[in-house]
Amino acid sequence: MRSGGGSMTRIGMHVGQDWWTFLSTYEDHTPILDISCGSSTVSVCLSDRHADPAAVAFARELAAQAAGFAAEVERLHARDHDGEGEACTACQGRGAGEAA
Repeated sequence: MRSGGGSMTRIGMHVGQDWWTFLSTYEDHTPILDISCGSSTVSVCLSDRHADPAAVAFARELAAQAAGFAAEVERLHARDHDGEGEACTACQGRGAGEAA
């Protein structure tokens, strides 16, 4: 039996303190990016073993959106952070010109 189409999937990750990311690169095919939270992992990879122009466009857009996400989190952290109390590891690790 087949449906009439319109299928969709959406995966959400609500990130706490138990996260990690890992990038696997290979000589003979495209990379795999793993994003893990707790016991769940999402792997991002390309459908082809070779990087075509569409794959390059996707990777660049992914990087741009991830950079925007990081900038927004840093902005919110800087807004909400009072600078007192325990040493803040996010503030200690920032580079020159970053928001937090």
